[in-house]
Amino acid sequence: MTMALLLLAAEGGHDHLMLWRIVNFLILAGLLGWLIRKQAGPFFAERSESIVKDIADSRRKLAESEARAEAIDERLARLGLDIEDLKAKSRTEMALEHERIEGETGARVKKVFLLADQEVVAATKAARTELQAYTAQLAVELAEKKITARMTPDLQRSLLGAFVRHL
Repeated sequence: MTMALLLLAAEGGHDHLMLWRIVNFLILAGLLGWLIRKQAGPFFAERSESIVKDIADSRRKLAESEARAEAIDERLARLGLDIEDLKAKSRTEMALEHERIEGETGARVKKVFLLADQEVVAATKAARTELQAYTAQLAVELAEKKITARMTPDLQRSLLGAFVRHL
C-alpha cells in the first residue's frame, strides 16, 4: 500500500492531492473502525443482555398468564358442579323450610281450634247459666202467679199468724 502511495505522489501535484485524500480517508476509516469496535462491543453486549432479560420476563409472564387461564378454566369446569350443588342445597333448604312452615301452620291451626273450642265451651256455659237464670226467673214468676191466684185474705192471715208464732 505504501508503494501505491509513493507512485501517486511521484506523478504530480494533482495526484498529490488525491494521495492526501486517500490517506485522510484511511485514517478516518481506521478511527471509525477502532471507535466502533471499542464502543459497539459493550453496547451490543448490553443490548443482548437486555433482550435476554426481556425474553425471560416475557416467558415468566406467559407462564403466569397460562397458569391463570388454566385456573379460570378449572373454575369454569367446576362451575356446573357448583351450580348443581347450590341447587341441591336450595332444594333441601326449601324442603326443610316447607316442613317447618307446615309444622308452624299445624300448630297454629291446633291453637285456633283449641281457642275456638274454649270459646264454645265458655259460650255454652254462659248460655246455660243465662238459661238457668231465665228458667229460674220464669219458675219464680209462675210460682208467684200460682200463689197469688190461690192466695185469699183468710189464707194470708193464717200464714202470717203461723209465721209470727214460729218466731
